[in-house]
Amino acid sequence: MAMVDKREWKSPIFDGLCPTAIDWAMMAAYVDGEGSVLINPRRGRLAEYKDIACTFYLKLTVANTDVRLLVWCKEKFGGTFKDANTKKYYEGRNVKTSWHWSASSTRAAWILHNCLPYFIIKREQAELGMQLQASMGLSAGHKSLPKEVVETRREIKRQLLTLKARGRDLDSVEQRQMDEVA
Repeated sequence: MAMVDKREWKSPIFDGLCPTAIDWAMMAAYVDGEGSVLINPRRGRLAEYKDIACTFYLKLTVANTDVRLLVWCKEKFGGTFKDANTKKYYEGRNVKTSWHWSASSTRAAWILHNCLPYFIIKREQAELGMQLQASMGLSAGHKSLPKEVVETRREIKRQLLTLKARGRDLDSVEQRQMDEVA
């Protein structure tokens, strides 16, 4: 199996992993139901940037109380999983341990790109995450980010937050589906 450059996330193979079509469909369902698409600020990593808001990274998470799901995610797609410290937050209550699996940056974009045909709920969020990751190549070789790149990344982050805050309006989804048919 040929290795693919980690910067090339628009491929079915990444870091030696090659999930099946069923794996991609299952992962899309888990992200839709138990996951989150996040754009987080990268803190303290790039000291030359005075404006920390311009340094974002893509993060994809899946959470569940059954660790077998997170082990499957790690085996099929890489990433990491850990105990979400449930007991710390719910001390004294009878609460099951929650587990979080995550993937960041190019790995997260690879997963979103290949799950895209299967998403029901998180398609728009995935598209924004991939837009952010695509903008990462725009800063190669620059000491500082061009202002338009910074503004593009801020706008993508804003759009994702807006999309998550308002949820999906069923009428707009139905209208989009009608437009696709026409």
